[in-house]
Amino acid sequence: MTPLRIVLIGYGPVGARFVEELLPAVRAGAVALTVVAGEPVEAYNRVLVAEYAVGNTDLDAMLVGDREAAEEAGAAVLLGVRATRVDRAAHVVHLSTGEALPYDRLVLATGSRANVPTLDGVERPRRDLADLERHPSTLVARDDGLPAGVTALRDLEDAERVLEAVRSRRRIVVLGAGVLGLELALAAAHAGAQVCVVHHGPHPMPRNLDRGAGHVLRSALRRTGITVIAHSRAEAIGFRTDAAGTRRFDMLVTADGKQVRGDLLVLSCGVSPRNELATLAGLRTAVGIVVGPDLRSWSDPDVYAIGDCAQVVERTDETAGRRILPGAPSGLIGPGWRQAEHLAAAL
Repeated sequence: MTPLRIVLIGYGPVGARFVEELLPAVRAGAVALTVVAGEPVEAYNRVLVAEYAVGNTDLDAMLVGDREAAEEAGAAVLLGVRATRVDRAAHVVHLSTGEALPYDRLVLATGSRANVPTLDGVERPRRDLADLERHPSTLVARDDGLPAGVTALRDLEDAERVLEAVRSRRRIVVLGAGVLGLELALAAAHAGAQVCVVHHGPHPMPRNLDRGAGHVLRSALRRTGITVIAHSRAEAIGFRTDAAGTRRFDMLVTADGKQVRGDLLVLSCGVSPRNELATLAGLRTAVGIVVGPDLRSWSDPDVYAIGDCAQVVERTDETAGRRILPGAPSGLIGPGWRQAEHLAAAL
């Protein structure tokens, strides 16, 4: 029997769960599985990235994938290799190594990327189809390039930048007062860093808390030594040149004229699905990659999406020919794991 060739793009927690669930079929020779991991390390729990960023945990404690078990079963796990293009007509995935992988079924588990707000001094590339076609090597499967001293907190590379700042007792400015931004701010403050949180809302976590609870939280944050600046919309970044001649972050400038100085700016402004690979391949996307309840792409019966990149929409006569507005990926790990389990069983 010829094995079903499945290519998985993405090796985060959801991708790792899909691999784990599919291994019995791989061992039995029913499936030939190739994983295009993207990052140079095994799958890890992104929920713990903030803890890693302040030295409270290490990589071994974060790992959720088992590359050795996957490869012993017969799967190929390509760490540090990116998918740059999908040729749906030829059923081929093109890789950053120049190689091409044939597939019978393609599973996208590309996750999400950190949002980069509009700030003077920070280039924010567009990712529409025209730009993706012109600049695939810089826009597809890559994060936005940020100036020195500015970072998001989405992966281990980001966490290493924060960890260096924490260990050096540098001043950290966190832009955004949602759950993840405050988690980092508290952890960094407890580790001894000087932390300032800047946000445009009336109080921290405005989507989760009413005004009274928000003010209680703000007071608690200040008691830990964290400076909280509310009602301030970030507008620009000011720079300085260090001894090595590198232009680095120096201050965050707000619309009302405040200048918040620091050594590292951490952007905590939410996330968006990584769907540029799907867009470039001609798959239907809205907020995420549009799939049905069976996780199959609306555009191609041989392509599936799971996790943060997948937007599950029931096809109806009303939605079939119109732009899809309601619904979005949940951003939660539990639903992503269930999707991985369901799809592995179905395939």
